[in-house]
Amino acid sequence: MNIEGIAYELIDIYDLSITVPDSFVVNENKTCSGHGEAKLYMGSKEHMRKFYTGSTDNAGFTAECVILKKDLQQYMQTMYHEYHYPSIKYRGQGKKKNMGHLWEQRKNEIAALPDTIRFTIKDQNQIDGPRGYVKSTENALRGGYGVIRKISLPFVSYVSVMKLQDEENGNYIFYWKLFTDFTQMAEQQYAAKNYGKKKKSIAKHARDGQISYRQNLFAQFCHCPFSKIDDLRLLIASHIKPWAVCEKSEKTDTNNGLMLSPLFDKLFDKGYISFEDNGELKISDWLSSANRARIDFTYDVEDLHLNAQRKEYLAYHREFVFK
Repeated sequence: MNIEGIAYELIDIYDLSITVPDSFVVNENKTCSGHGEAKLYMGSKEHMRKFYTGSTDNAGFTAECVILKKDLQQYMQTMYHEYHYPSIKYRGQGKKKNMGHLWEQRKNEIAALPDTIRFTIKDQNQIDGPRGYVKSTENALRGGYGVIRKISLPFVSYVSVMKLQDEENGNYIFYWKLFTDFTQMAEQQYAAKNYGKKKKSIAKHARDGQISYRQNLFAQFCHCPFSKIDDLRLLIASHIKPWAVCEKSEKTDTNNGLMLSPLFDKLFDKGYISFEDNGELKISDWLSSANRARIDFTYDVEDLHLNAQRKEYLAYHREFVFK
């Protein structure tokens, strides 16, 4: 890939998605009490150090990182619904009980940023224990690191990281990108809607209308396009446009669905795969080459049943869900 006219080779992808916690974001975005902290949990120290430096022994490392303005803009568009129709109560909600004013303000601030925003992180090796944390080497509310803290909404946002190498001089940089966890957003919506009612497992809860949606979708697809599994008990009625951001009619529209076996449902739900209007498969660069090689992506295009309405939903998926 090219950043600021420099050609970089993809070396590795951090195989942990780093969920943005409540403690990390600025006060307006918090859902809990307290002032939080500027450090970000990255997984185990050994795993983190191996990825950033090549060795588990390099305690106290620093790493040069970048985020891209276009990615921040895309993230804000994806999060429009959550800012304007919150699934959970945030501190910064105004009189209209939403974060719309902050969304507009932050969108304008991002527009004024350069195309590439660089920042440096440092291993917080002074913290005892096996958990690995990083922190910006500058003021944690400024620069690229500060932008992430300012616009991320906790629990429904996560960071993924690519390790890139300059093809000319061999230097490494780490490309950070913010994503939205639509599944977590839907679970928060369900929890808020059912607050105070008899508790049930969200994972097992049958959403209104979903039984007929699932049956109608199966009647159309009959099997997963990839695995060819045709046992309804082993298949998932996947939404193309995520449930959390659907209008009421879209939640039960079978045109907004694909019948997939669990692995491919997860790949599609997390944005690792998508489809062009002609049925061509898109595989995200954020899926590691090792895992890509382990998966058989063979499928028949006609099994996708690409009518005009389904193509419209896929356009949304490519723009806002696909990594």
